Amino acid sequence: MSVKNEDMKTTLIILLAFLLPVDIIMRHDVEEEQYFELAEKTKGSFVRLNAGCGTFISDRWILTAAHVASVPQIGNEVTINGVSYQFKNKIIHPSYRDGRSIQYDIALIELEKPVPGVEPAEIYLKDDEVGKDIVFVGTGYAGTGDQGLGGEVNKDRKLRAAQNRIEGIRADGFLRFKFDAPNTEGALPLEGISGPGDSGGPALWFEGEHADILGVSSHQDFNGNSSEGMYGALEFYTRVSEYAEWIQQTIN
Repeated sequence: MSVKNEDMKTTLIILLAFLLPVDIIMRHDVEEEQYFELAEKTKGSFVRLNAGCGTFISDRWILTAAHVASVPQIGNEVTINGVSYQFKNKIIHPSYRDGRSIQYDIALIELEKPVPGVEPAEIYLKDDEVGKDIVFVGTGYAGTGDQGLGGEVNKDRKLRAAQNRIEGIRADGFLRFKFDAPNTEGALPLEGISGPGDSGGPALWFEGEHADILGVSSHQDFNGNSSEGMYGALEFYTRVSEYAEWIQQTIN
């Protein structure tokens, strides 16, 4: 499996940008409060790291992106509800090559002690992701799809969530999403994508109140736009089901 050199160059630039403090990019024609309300459904499994984000898959294991876990800015601890939790292990997928490839962009963080009150997401094991409506979640700055990150951004660092639909699966192990503009086919009521700062965060699929994690935020393609986060942008999340065996073996 390979990626064209020009795509690789663009992607690596985007991977670096994803460590900046910006989060969910929303529809410009929907009240922002609705994105806050959706986020309430996801906050039990979401965790904001010192760099990027992650998802609890147990009360002491966090799933994130390799390009997040491998940067110095992530440090060796995370603060949750005012309590500091030390990292016991940071385990990056052994085939990931920092700075040279976007493949295998997945990692695990083990904490020294469990975190009370979390609602872990379950690892998705099936191969039927295409067509599923998922939820992205993040904190930090927020923008809208009509201007992307070239326009005004909100810097309140509140938790927001947005919807999107999985359109395809890339051969090198990524789920593909598109930021559909309002009044176009496929646009969801709370359509959106993640942005810089959300790397490592989840694509969650809900069956009732139960959450499965289908993807881990990796990178984005501007798709011809002048600014990141505009309508039409393509987003790629590491496909979790493809790494389920590695995750389980690592945790066990």
